[in-house]
Amino acid sequence: MRPALVALALVGSVTVVSAAERLPTFPKGTPYGSARSSLIALGWKPVTMPEAQACDEDDDRCKGRPEMESCAGTGLANCNFTWRRGDTLVAIGTIGETNPVVVGVRCRAGC
Repeated sequence: MRPALVALALVGSVTVVSAAERLPTFPKGTPYGSARSSLIALGWKPVTMPEAQACDEDDDRCKGRPEMESCAGTGLANCNFTWRRGDTLVAIGTIGETNPVVVGVRCRAGC
């Protein structure tokens, strides 16, 4: 019985590791447009969250990007964009008003 429990524990830990490996990563300073293209090529899908802010007509950070969840109007012009692949939901954080760059990837669910 004991070897079976050890085997079950190993299978569970492998699942957790492989889920964590599914998170996208980007080099520091990657433009969001490039990251977006990479995400699509890797099978990630943009997600429109029900509580997402509306994109202002003159805001190029989110124009044509249904995955925009929120963008700050002041400061570093931070934005969050939501993506899904399978059961994994992530938020991609950016900074920059005219040329936003990725500053982080945060797990929202399924990681």
